[in-house]
Amino acid sequence: MDHSDEPGALALWCAMLPVLRDRAAAGLWTGRLERAENRVRNGASALRACEQFGLIAQDGAPGDSTRGAGSGDVVVVPGLDPVPLAGGGDYRCPARRCPRRDERDATGRPPRCTLFDEPMLPVARA
Repeated sequence: MDHSDEPGALALWCAMLPVLRDRAAAGLWTGRLERAENRVRNGASALRACEQFGLIAQDGAPGDSTRGAGSGDVVVVPGLDPVPLAGGGDYRCPARRCPRRDERDATGRPPRCTLFDEPMLPVARA
């Protein structure tokens, strides 16, 4: 399998983790999701995890989405609001493993990386 979209898949995985965690708790498959989180956190393929949880099709195409999972695109998962994967924002992945960008929330708090449970790091301004 081609892993050329791995950074985009990691951004998708990170952005969708809160939703997946809620669904896992409601569906009693939290252990399965936690094992996948640990594998990705330790360097396993985010693309494979996205495929496993139906975020993208196994051929790398977006799962039931209207646009691709590449940098800056919006993936639409049935029943969910669109999730911006990357783009405008002042913070980046703390592990420097994915292109996800985010901004401070409405109260001014910096965003957190959902995969590593760490604050996202400020992007240096040019």
